[in-house]
Amino acid sequence: MGDNDLEAVEDAREGLQSLLVEQAQAGVPEQVLVGILREQAAEIEQFGYIPRRWEQPDQQEVSK
Repeated sequence: MGDNDLEAVEDAREGLQSLLVEQAQAGVPEQVLVGILREQAAEIEQFGYIPRRWEQPDQQEVSK
């Protein structure tokens, strides 16, 4: 794994942590967030990628 890969991993980690903090501050219980992460991780393991249905509706229109 090169330096760019490590930097990308750290950027992704920080982005996910920021999202989780935002959700917790908005009142979503941490245990709910953990459950969602586990479910989504299982789907990624099953399919080998992030299912595109996770995109926001406005993002789907842009990517078409």
